Amino acid sequence: MKLLKIAFIGAGSVVFGQNVLTDIITHPFLTQDMTICLEDIDPVRLDLMYRLMIKYKELYPKELEHVHFEKTSDLKKAITESKYVICSIHVGGLNAYKIDLDIPLKYGVTQCVGDTIGPGGVFRFLRASSVLKEIVTLMQEVGYNCNNDGLKPTLLNYANPMAMNTWFCNEIVPDSTVGLCHGVQHTSMILRTWIGVKPENFTFTCYGINHMAWFLQILYKDINDPNAEWKNAYPLLFKKYRENPDMIKNERVRWDMMEATGYFMTEESRHLSEYVPYYRKRDELLEKYKTPGEKYGMLTHGFTYDLDSAQAGMQESSIEKKIKRSKLKLKDNPSDEFVSHIIGAMETNQPFKFHGNLINKDGGLITNLPKNCCVEVHAYADNRGIHPQGGLTLPTVCQALCNSNIMVQKAAVEGALELDREKIYHAVLLDPNTASMCSPKEVREMVDDMFKAEKRWLPRFES
Repeated sequence: MKLLKIAFIGAGSVVFGQNVLTDIITHPFLTQDMTICLEDIDPVRLDLMYRLMIKYKELYPKELEHVHFEKTSDLKKAITESKYVICSIHVGGLNAYKIDLDIPLKYGVTQCVGDTIGPGGVFRFLRASSVLKEIVTLMQEVGYNCNNDGLKPTLLNYANPMAMNTWFCNEIVPDSTVGLCHGVQHTSMILRTWIGVKPENFTFTCYGINHMAWFLQILYKDINDPNAEWKNAYPLLFKKYRENPDMIKNERVRWDMMEATGYFMTEESRHLSEYVPYYRKRDELLEKYKTPGEKYGMLTHGFTYDLDSAQAGMQESSIEKKIKRSKLKLKDNPSDEFVSHIIGAMETNQPFKFHGNLINKDGGLITNLPKNCCVEVHAYADNRGIHPQGGLTLPTVCQALCNSNIMVQKAAVEGALELDREKIYHAVLLDPNTASMCSPKEVREMVDDMFKAEKRWLPRFES
């Protein structure tokens, strides 16, 4: 039996890396004859995660007898013979992230996250694009089954901007990449908690694009009636809100968009405020829709950057403390992150249902979104690969809002593939939040400033 190899690119992502790796080593089908190769260009964080995994292996020699860990900063070495490649990269780190936020702010464009579309999302994608191209190319050249017909390695991408990264990778190597996010499962848990039902009495239908997928149907059953039929949960959701308006205090933007469109969506308010032109253009709007507390709450410009900066040293310290402990508990079950379950399904042929970001081939998945864009739909994984659901249609208002983001993604992906700075300008020009604040000439000046400030990470765009 051939050893299963999994490569984790960007394994120094401390919080996310811990969660995913401990999912994999506790998945019931993934602890036999497996090598996990950790890769990162940051030697300190890479060594930290490697030592943590070795600690688990030392503490659980029987359970992890057949699980082996490697570490490397050599991308080719990590990908060689790997059947699954997990990607969690952020090229440029906090230094580049600060530029993504600071330069647009000079032009009046505020971003509290800046990792999905807009100037921050577009330039985060550009910085990652050369690495992503190298990853999918190496997967074909040296990855699992590279010299034979049949299934090739799968890239399981967690890096934002999810839609652009996944779209770009599949343009380079078709059918190579699925994008994974936790927005659907986390939002469904919020909705279920708000209406107050158990998981077995709750179900939903959700699709769209990453960070803008729509809960077109939410259903519940009466827990006291074993013969109860499924009911529309939206009326119950509004009833719960009338009884307790404070339940949405962290989600005022998202609730407002639900009232406008008729459907709840997957991304939290701080993210969502950046994807539409309605909320970030005036201080009084930010004040109206903020989370109660400090100025603008989580809608504050740079909120996520400030949070990441404050936690950076604390996260490494937390790992060091874990490594020094005499005991560490293995999870009883993997978390709701999809990656370990997908790999388990593909290795055992026990199908697993999840929501993934995949290419809308010929418009077959969501019929009224552009052909060959990146959409988020539910899919099944088994030993023959990934099988998405198709033939879906969005209501017009959801379609239009998704399209406003897709056109940004399309221009950015084309710009990265063609090394065309003008298309990158067009991508930012089309961004709804930027368009609510800037004239076309101001957008051009902003994009030029960002190319100049980030040139060390974008050598391919230097003329």
